[in-house]
Amino acid sequence: MRNWLQGNFVVLTGASGGIGRELCKLLVLRYGARVIGVGRNEEKMLSLQAELGVHAAAFSYRLFDVSDQGAWAAFKAYLHEQKIAPVLLINNAGAFPTFAKALDTDAETTERILKNNYLSAVYGVTALAPLLKGVGKKTPSVVNICSSAALCTVSGTAAYSASKAAMKGYTEALAMEEKDRLRVGIVYPGTTKTDLFRADEQTKDSALDIIATSAEKMAKKIARKIYKRKRRAVVGWDAKLMNITAKLMPVKGLFLIRGVMKASKSKVFTRVFDDKK
Repeated sequence: MRNWLQGNFVVLTGASGGIGRELCKLLVLRYGARVIGVGRNEEKMLSLQAELGVHAAAFSYRLFDVSDQGAWAAFKAYLHEQKIAPVLLINNAGAFPTFAKALDTDAETTERILKNNYLSAVYGVTALAPLLKGVGKKTPSVVNICSSAALCTVSGTAAYSASKAAMKGYTEALAMEEKDRLRVGIVYPGTTKTDLFRADEQTKDSALDIIATSAEKMAKKIARKIYKRKRRAVVGWDAKLMNITAKLMPVKGLFLIRGVMKASKSKVFTRVFDDKK
């Protein structure tokens, strides 16, 4: 099978860290794509460029907030001006707040998470869909990196799970409506060791840390699914377990997982199971 990514432009959000950074390296080094990374941290972007070494020319970046619809319009204008027609848009950028009860999560936090995790993808697809081009007989592609939380909500993730459930519904509708014009895929990764683990001391040596997959390993699995143009992929053993649990026991399964989380007495879940209030 011809490598449809070879030499073609790919737009990847959240490229500076975590899964996005590893995906970027794979797309450039293994699949020969020309990646335009989107993010906000120029220092990390320059670091990634340096890490690519002799292949650095295949990576460029644009700095803007993906939750800003106006920034997407400006990015679209830039691509049009440069006569760049990507074959693939990967909406990977996202944010994860500290585990906390829904009633302890303020509206501002929920709104911020919805904009980062869901509306950013809507803005990206709306802006760039007209510019995407196909390769040979293959239609252009959009891939939204979702989360296992969209398949099986867990305690302490109200804002995050809601944002990912919204992405799931949007992606499925888009896939049905644009099936002749766009190849729309969605990926549900399980727990992954990203910046969440480096920034939050509570996650170190926690139950969450123990089950998490490295960003490198997760990115390799996701990259293969993207290359094969899969419409749906559940990646990671915990994600697959959550998917099955939610299907077989849509109510009891959620409470079963809650019980396991509470029994773990992991410090990362302290705010979720604090019954002192």
